[in-house]
Amino acid sequence: MFSNQEVLDRLKELDVMLVQADNTAREQVINDDLARFGRSNLPTNIIFPADPDAAAIILPELLDPAKALEALEQAAAARK
Repeated sequence: MFSNQEVLDRLKELDVMLVQADNTAREQVINDDLARFGRSNLPTNIIFPADPDAAAIILPELLDPAKALEALEQAAAARK
């Protein structure tokens, strides 16, 4: 998942729930969700803001700490 300490600290501060999927068995439900976000394989990093009306934030495949922190702040700003 994430190994940068600044990102890990911010995830904890924001009380973010991390979910990791394993698609070794090529589960259709996982494939369907990946397709819904325009992706075909894992890892795929998506942030779902706490506000259910806010759009999901799909992170780039090449993810660095700055991009992760930027997306976390964007999601935090979407809170109701």
